[in-house]
Amino acid sequence: MDNILFWLGFYLAMLVISTIIGYSKGNVVAGALLGYVLGPIGVVLLLFSKDRRMLPCPDCGCKIHRDSYLCPQCKQKVFKRLK
Repeated sequence: MDNILFWLGFYLAMLVISTIIGYSKGNVVAGALLGYVLGPIGVVLLLFSKDRRMLPCPDCGCKIHRDSYLCPQCKQKVFKRLK
């Protein structure tokens, strides 16, 4: 019985950790699934995945938020070109 509780707690912890990482990278569903199904391997995969909320500016390459209208560095309008 202790063994079952250990593994249940372990996978619950992996689920919570990977969901938090997925939320910070803009991909909650993939974070929850990877963490629960793959455990620590899923957490490592999420840590090395790219951030879906930040995209490079087409003009200067600066990282900007997906919903931005202007690039903070080069001041070019980027809203229409990112979508």
